Amino acid sequence: MSTNCSQAARELLAALKSTIPDDEVDALIRVFAEELQRASKNAATEALEILSSGLDVPDPDRAGVAARVMGAMLEAGARPTSARLPMLTCLRRYVPLCVQLAEAAHEMVGEPPEGLEDEALEQWVTERENSAMQRVAAQRPELADAWQRLANVWPGAIALFSVDPIARAQAHDIRDLAEPLEEVHEAAGWLRAILSVLHNEPFVAIDPETKTGIVGKMSGIVENFQLNILLMDAFPADEERVSAAAVTVARGEGPQQTEEPVTGAWNLYTYGALQADAELPDPSDHSLSDTWIWNEGMPADIPTLDEHRVILLGPAPFPREWQAQRMFLKLPAGLDAKVLDEDAVTDWLARIEKAAEKVRA
Repeated sequence: MSTNCSQAARELLAALKSTIPDDEVDALIRVFAEELQRASKNAATEALEILSSGLDVPDPDRAGVAARVMGAMLEAGARPTSARLPMLTCLRRYVPLCVQLAEAAHEMVGEPPEGLEDEALEQWVTERENSAMQRVAAQRPELADAWQRLANVWPGAIALFSVDPIARAQAHDIRDLAEPLEEVHEAAGWLRAILSVLHNEPFVAIDPETKTGIVGKMSGIVENFQLNILLMDAFPADEERVSAAAVTVARGEGPQQTEEPVTGAWNLYTYGALQADAELPDPSDHSLSDTWIWNEGMPADIPTLDEHRVILLGPAPFPREWQAQRMFLKLPAGLDAKVLDEDAVTDWLARIEKAAEKVRA
C-alpha cells in the first residue's frame, strides 16, 4: 500500500464505495490517519477533497464514515475550502428529501381520540408518527436513505461550520430548509443553532444608569449565556465579574465546559425597553419581559438599530447562575469591542429612546 496521503485517501474512498467488512474499513482509516500525520498542509487539503466525494457513496452509513473523517481533519486544522461545496451540496440534496418524508408521515397520523390526557396524547402521537415514518420509508427508500444519511453526516457538517464562517454564511438557506425537521430529526436543531451564529456582527452594549458602553463586532456566539459571559469580561469594571477560566470556555479556547458556576451581573434588554430619560423598567416588572434578552436565546434574535445589535444592561431581577460551557467545541467566539466615550453613549441613548418610542406606539 502506498504511503502517500492522497493515495491512502483514494483507497479509503474506494473501500467506502465497496461492500468490504467494516473492520477492513477501520484498518484503512488507521493507515490514512498515520499518513495524514506526516502530510503537508497541501497534501492534507488534497486528501480532504478526495474524501469529500464519500458523502455520496451508496451506503449512508459509509457516507457517515467519510463525514466523520472529514470532521476530524477539519477540527485538526485542515483547510476547509475543499470540503465546503461538497458538504453544502450534500445537505441541499438530502435535507429536502427528509422534509418530504416527515411531511408524508405527518399526513398519515390523523386525529387522536378525544379525552386523552397529556401523557397519553403524547404517547399516541409518538407511536403514530413512528409507525407512519416506517411506512413512508418502506414505500420511498430514497427518502429513508436521505434520512439516515443526514443522521450520519451532520456531525461532519458541524465541524465544517465551526471552523469556516464562509461556509456558514453560504448555508443560511440550509437552516431554513431544515426548519420543518426540528421536532423529528436530531440534525435540524444543531444545524439551526450553528447556522444562526453571527460573524463580525456590529453590536453596542450600554448601561443607561452608569452611562457606560462598548461598541464593536461579535462573532461565533451561539447562545446568550455565552454572550453574557463575554459582556461581563469586556464591559468596563473596577473588579472582576467573571473568571478568566469561564471566559476562556466562552471564547472557544479552552475546554468545552467546566464545573465552575457563573453568576450574571445584569438583566439584558432589547432597545425597545428604554423609557423616557434613558431609564430601564423596574426589573421586578415581568409584564415587560418581552423586552428581556433571555440567556436561552441567540444573538441573532436581538433586534437591530442602525445596523447594530443593541443590548441594554440593567439590574438583575433575581440571581441567575449557570455553568460555564459552550455548545460547539471548535467554534471560536469573541467580542471585538472598544469603550464608548460619554458623548457617544449620550448619542446612542438618544437614538435608542426615539426608536423605543416607535416600538411602543
